[in-house]
Amino acid sequence: MARKVGNGEGSLYYSETEKKWIFQYYHNGKQHKMRQKQNERVKDFKKRVTDIKKTLNDNTYIEKIDITLYELGKEINDNKFKRNLISSATYGKDKATLKIIQNDNISNLKIQKINSHQLQNFMDKQCHYSNEVINKIFQMLSRIFKEAIRLDYINKDPMINVIKPKSNKLNAKVESLSVEEQKAFMSQLQNEKYKNIFTIAIYTGMRMGEILALKKEDIDFGNKIIHIQRTLTRDEFGNTIIGETTKTYNSQRIIPITSLIEDILKTCYNQSTTDLIFTRSNNMPFTVSMMNLQFNRICTNANLGVETKIITRKINNEKTRQINHKKSRYNQHMLRHTYATRCIEAGMPAEVLQKLLGHSDIQTTINTYTTIFDKFKNKQVDIFVEYINKI
Repeated sequence: MARKVGNGEGSLYYSETEKKWIFQYYHNGKQHKMRQKQNERVKDFKKRVTDIKKTLNDNTYIEKIDITLYELGKEINDNKFKRNLISSATYGKDKATLKIIQNDNISNLKIQKINSHQLQNFMDKQCHYSNEVINKIFQMLSRIFKEAIRLDYINKDPMINVIKPKSNKLNAKVESLSVEEQKAFMSQLQNEKYKNIFTIAIYTGMRMGEILALKKEDIDFGNKIIHIQRTLTRDEFGNTIIGETTKTYNSQRIIPITSLIEDILKTCYNQSTTDLIFTRSNNMPFTVSMMNLQFNRICTNANLGVETKIITRKINNEKTRQINHKKSRYNQHMLRHTYATRCIEAGMPAEVLQKLLGHSDIQTTINTYTTIFDKFKNKQVDIFVEYINKI
């Protein structure tokens, strides 16, 4: 016979048919049954009954959900994209991060069964990635479990006790062109369009995607300012498109049109037959990869950062020959670092450079260019010592 368990919390009874104890209860109008497990002592089963009663009474009861870690992560990402809460580029990047999680067995675990120990073991196995990728994985997991709590799938976040590991890889060194290298690079610029784009990059610190996404409406010659409002990005299929916004919120900024770029901008503005300032001969936008290729060729011709590799090429079906292949290791993002370096060398305060570069906070600027700031600091100390010695 079923025995009711106080305050309408359910019925505890022994089933002659199933030969086991059963606890029947209701939650949100739905009937649930918890059965005694095989070889489970009655005492232990009733302890589980007591635990469930407690969660029902204090409203911390969680219904059993079969959704896995990966399934919930994919659901979150897909829903954000459908609701226009994230761009196609962000959607694609998050898919790539989810793919890393999917490649591990943890992805198939039920969201309600995963504990901090399992998550920590998973994160510790990601040390072969860069710190940037590790951070993305960590943030993705944090978002998944926060959403699981919001949906009442779980009542405790297992990520709270997980420590984000550091990469085994060294952080990429920030490199910029020296003054001599900058002059050598500029002297090699022959193609007018590439020359104009690279000159604007080196004298403004704009990201290449921001330059290539510039529209006529962004240029205010009257007030001599450029409105940075968008950048090139990629859709969910990896195709280059003109984005609707910049890389980050702080990347939306205003930078001055100085005498170093004013004439170039006016020429490019007047020559353009589309709303974009820079386009190819077919009026299609350039891509960042195209600019990287051109930049690398120019640096190779100028013997900047050139490395030699021996490659083997087939002459015919029988013979091969080895060739000394020379290629620069430099990439066009160095132009942004070069701009920042020249600014620091000229004595520009970090908080001003932060605004011009579109960094979210000054610490990002200082951390990125810490070596250069240290050199500038030493220079200022030398000036101080020289001044004191004259007193």
